[in-house]
Amino acid sequence: MSTSYTLEEILERQCEKLQDLEIATIFVKSKDAIKEELLKMRTAILQKCNDIEIMRQKLDEIKKQNNQCRELMLHIKAVNKKINHMEKNIPSELIHDYYETQNPLSLRSMPGEEFTPVHTVISDNREKQETPMIDCKKVLFNEPEVCLMISLIDTDEFNKIPKYIIGRQSLETVNNFINTINQILKAKYMFLSLGKAHARKQGDLNLYLHYKKQEMDICNDNKYVYFFTGEDYERQTKSKLDKLKLNLMIVLRHCKRLREHRIKNDVRYVILPK
Repeated sequence: MSTSYTLEEILERQCEKLQDLEIATIFVKSKDAIKEELLKMRTAILQKCNDIEIMRQKLDEIKKQNNQCRELMLHIKAVNKKINHMEKNIPSELIHDYYETQNPLSLRSMPGEEFTPVHTVISDNREKQETPMIDCKKVLFNEPEVCLMISLIDTDEFNKIPKYIIGRQSLETVNNFINTINQILKAKYMFLSLGKAHARKQGDLNLYLHYKKQEMDICNDNKYVYFFTGEDYERQTKSKLDKLKLNLMIVLRHCKRLREHRIKNDVRYVILPK
């Protein structure tokens, strides 16, 4: 059975087809512009995808580092617990034996100094009703000082130095120079503390005897002093005491960190206690 349409329905259908044709025509005419916009959208979407992937990788790395930090924290807590346990439970005699084993010559008295046995100090502390426990962390993890060190200069002391002495040098420059001198002193007196036999074994016997002769020349009245020379500075730093460093020496002399002791043309820089 055939379907019949009214004239209005036929016209309405034709209008709809006409609109579809107009839209298709617009698309056909603007295909290049549409293609360009689609390419731009594709590029932007790909860039967003790359950014998301980079962000995901960074998040994975952060997660990995977070897990490592968590594990490290657990290890630190375990080590700290062991240290606290050692500090509370290790006998002081055992600490003394360990200290003496690791540093057999560090307890030796210098010329003119009276050696006091450790057990005497402990017994005196007990008489004073003080605990004989030694700080385990300091004994087991810090290196003992083998000689007198130069203390660093603080800001207030630095500001009191006259400008004609300090010139344009900064506080950091002065303290870096002090640290260098302290390393020289530490190396020198660590070498001396190991004794003549060790020096002979290392092939430095002449240097050891040279140091001892210098000590005999400068140490008198049963008073032991710590000092270094320009040769010591050059031997350790591979550089000479130039004009700048000699000016810094003047600064240290002004701040009562050291003094000069001259024997003919030989200058020894004696460390002053502070």
